[in-house]
Amino acid sequence: AGEAHAGAVLLADQRWQRPPIGIVAPAAADQPLLAGAYYLERALEPVAEVRRGTTEALLQRELELLILTDTGALDAAAEASLRTWVEAGGQLLRFAGPALAREGGKDALLPVPLRAGERTIGGALAWDRAGRLAPFEAESPFGGLAVPDDVVIHRQVLAEPGTDGDAAAGGAAWARLTDGTPFVTARALGQGRTILVHSPANAEWTTLPLSGLFVTMLERIVQLGRGTGPTELVAPLVPIATLDGFGRLGPPPASAEPIAAAA
Repeated sequence: AGEAHAGAVLLADQRWQRPPIGIVAPAAADQPLLAGAYYLERALEPVAEVRRGTTEALLQRELELLILTDTGALDAAAEASLRTWVEAGGQLLRFAGPALAREGGKDALLPVPLRAGERTIGGALAWDRAGRLAPFEAESPFGGLAVPDDVVIHRQVLAEPGTDGDAAAGGAAWARLTDGTPFVTARALGQGRTILVHSPANAEWTTLPLSGLFVTMLERIVQLGRGTGPTELVAPLVPIATLDGFGRLGPPPASAEPIAAAA
């Protein structure tokens, strides 16, 4: 306090805001602390304003991200309203699980068509033979994140062969297991995108929700929905204000030059 220099001033930008995020989850009356929505809320509450409710209620308010936790197949009305929202620029994140595996997944709001049923990797106690995440590719939104050794996957839903990286349809695999099967897939839909994690948001099929990696992956997805990526900008950025050596924010001097968007 009382310091008059640029080093004592913090210019808060969009990253300091708490974006609104909606979670649609099945009721978990028996064990609510084991439900996927609980893990998501704990991970997102430090960085976002988390809301829970029905699809219809949540879409009545502004949202940066909408999350569906193993809701199974969507009914026609929900699918239509969600598709309109995504095509207008919304970002939809879905988690798979027993319901989606049982009811099948071929609706338009999945980034890839899914095979019926689920894949079990190793036995119930075969942690040494469980699936593990491969290092994230540089092009992935998760690029640069380290994969902890204790993150293992015992079950997942599988994409139909040859559909997990359909670039022509705007699709991509953001994360894979070490055997090459996709674990997080995404596809552009209008101005928005749909994203699928091929396992639940709880620890029933994988230990990912118990790790810090789960939190950082969610934070990366939230940032994608906020338009912060510089790759979308082409024109040089002209300065609109300057913080001088005394920590005063004001008009830029005549000598201030624009910078390239990529920088």
